[in-house]
Amino acid sequence: MLKLLEFVRHEDQIWNLPARYTQALARDFPQVEVSSPATREEADARLPECEVVFGWAIQKRNFGLAKRLRWIHVAAASVTPLMFPELIESPVVVTNGRGTHSESMAEHTIGVLLMYVRKLHLARDAQARGAWIAESLWRDPPPFGRLAGSTLGLVGFGSIGQAIAEKARALGVRVLAVRRHPAPDPAPAHEQWGVERLHELIERSDWIVLAPPLTAETRGMIGSAELDRMKTTALLVNAARGPVVDESALIAALQTGRIAGAGLDAFTKEPPDPDSALWHLPNVVVTPHIGGSTREAMTRVAVQTVKNIFTILEGETPNPRFVVTEMKIPTSPQPS
Repeated sequence: MLKLLEFVRHEDQIWNLPARYTQALARDFPQVEVSSPATREEADARLPECEVVFGWAIQKRNFGLAKRLRWIHVAAASVTPLMFPELIESPVVVTNGRGTHSESMAEHTIGVLLMYVRKLHLARDAQARGAWIAESLWRDPPPFGRLAGSTLGLVGFGSIGQAIAEKARALGVRVLAVRRHPAPDPAPAHEQWGVERLHELIERSDWIVLAPPLTAETRGMIGSAELDRMKTTALLVNAARGPVVDESALIAALQTGRIAGAGLDAFTKEPPDPDSALWHLPNVVVTPHIGGSTREAMTRVAVQTVKNIFTILEGETPNPRFVVTEMKIPTSPQPS
């Protein structure tokens, strides 16, 4: 019997896998023993016997306990916490949730852009004060604008970046993208460039959207030099990880009006310190790392895992990119 350990546990409950999904796994796969320990200590105790880990039970400190481990699947797109030498050099297969959150991340990003174009964030702030600010919204910079005819610069062009590009193009936006390995066919962007043209992309764009993975190369890739190249009317949207941006340089650029604003869903420290200027700057919209959060995305994560279980039971290597159209898991809201 294949032994699977599910351990998707976060302080923010929004990222936790609802119990109904693991219950469905146990019901639909009688040949799989599914365990869902409540604590990390309980997970450590089960590691010596498990062959599959779904979630974040494995760390550098306990990897040596997992003598029978064959496969780790994580629901997130990023697998950075698992990239320690012992695991990289082992035969254990690691798969991720690539693509499961792309649509929700893209809709979140487009929502932020539309909000800034129409100054909805400022109107909402005024609503909280009971203020009618029609004149100042019209008079004060930046002016009302529109997405159609503007240029969006995408940094990173994986599944999330491509989903953003598709939706932006549908609204009449010209899309430029930089990535490590540009494809000959730039679609769904209008153009794809190598990272050596990052500064050119920044200078030409009305919107800069960050969607790369967090790696040694992307950590701190947006700093003072890059912010200084942005148009003063441009907006920076971070749909990636907080450390991709030098937050001190970003705050300085926002406070001085060097750039028009920022929409931030990821931060170097989450949540930011209570005295961080990011909470209080009127040209910043802070969202608590929920850009990819939908019930549909969580269902896709579970479906993806089920397909991979079928694969590993058949003796093949699991693949995170399978598409499954149905699964015996209820999708209506239920208590965990």
